[in-house]
Amino acid sequence: MSFENFFGSPEFDYDGEKQKFIDNMDYLKSQSVQEATLWKKWEEFNKDPQYYMDRADSIDRLEKTLWTPTDIYNKELTISEINAIEPVIEVVEQGQGDDWILTRRLIHSMEFTANPGRNVKFFVKDQTTNKVLGVISLGSDVTSLGVRDEFIGWTKDNKFKDGKLNHTAIGSTICCTQPLGFNFLGGKLVAAMVTSSGVRDTWKKQYGQTLVGFSTTALYGIHSMYNGIPHWKTLGETKGKISLKPDDKFYDVWHHWLKDNRREEYDRVTTSTTGQPVTGIKQKILQLIYKELGIKRAEYEHGFKRGCYYADLYQNGKEFLRSEITEDELIMKPKYEQDVEYISNWWKTKAIKRYTKLLEQNRIKPEKLYYKDIINTSWEETKEKYLGEIGR
Repeated sequence: MSFENFFGSPEFDYDGEKQKFIDNMDYLKSQSVQEATLWKKWEEFNKDPQYYMDRADSIDRLEKTLWTPTDIYNKELTISEINAIEPVIEVVEQGQGDDWILTRRLIHSMEFTANPGRNVKFFVKDQTTNKVLGVISLGSDVTSLGVRDEFIGWTKDNKFKDGKLNHTAIGSTICCTQPLGFNFLGGKLVAAMVTSSGVRDTWKKQYGQTLVGFSTTALYGIHSMYNGIPHWKTLGETKGKISLKPDDKFYDVWHHWLKDNRREEYDRVTTSTTGQPVTGIKQKILQLIYKELGIKRAEYEHGFKRGCYYADLYQNGKEFLRSEITEDELIMKPKYEQDVEYISNWWKTKAIKRYTKLLEQNRIKPEKLYYKDIINTSWEETKEKYLGEIGR
């Protein structure tokens, strides 16, 4: 009898856990991008449903904070309410992010994963009604993004030795509420607000560095809400060579096993040697799991190409990021100087045109998108109700 069994702890079933991991990966590989997105959302709410049941009062309270038109089929009233919107940025102070995280999970089709490194969260609100229009989070920019690096003309020395990667950030969450999004192009409003002075000034205050540009990616390639926004430039698509992420209950088993049994290798990929936060840590641990289980990475890479977008705030921002000029030589582009006034005027024209067209075509979608009823609901029921909403 083993030492572990003597004290009542079962031996680790290596082969059994390996097969469970592979079965989960095979299932995920069989899914479409929409189904995979919804599956992760369903898992987010149902791996610990009690957590959300304990917060039922907060979930109901936050739902009441979301902006909705009084009567979306009343054209004159709805247009007046759109014209009355005054978008503002509200910073979420550190240690006070519970409402933001809960709102983010309830209105966004993608699961929420906290990123390592720098992180700032915002609500986008209507100053007139104090209702929520959307949520934004910014984080440390990714170290390598091919089409972005090519657009800027970046070298590794520019990014790391010169520290210019710290002068860009990535929009890890850019999401609007519904029905604002579908009917009024609310996603475009929230995406444009990412570039506003309220966001830029908060970053400068918190980290002491001027933001020169923003990166972001879109789940559905280059056909996304970022198209046609004057603040964002379409750069192209990723290569689509991202490893599928196993469900947490299967990943966690092997994560802990590696930590206990392959400590030297584990520490090598999870410990920083530069003083900067380790990026892509989950992907690196996943590679160790693949290696341990004898799985070829290429067998479980999805082909979902993400659209890549960049907000280039300055006329000579790329020159600064290539260390060709100093910060005091930067010249901001006029549309970013005009700030929220430019954003609001541009968006309202688009929003009213979109709404009027949908109304004439009888294509209005008046429903909120609020995922509270996923909790303790079966996967099949969730798929039937929400699969068509992914990407809305």
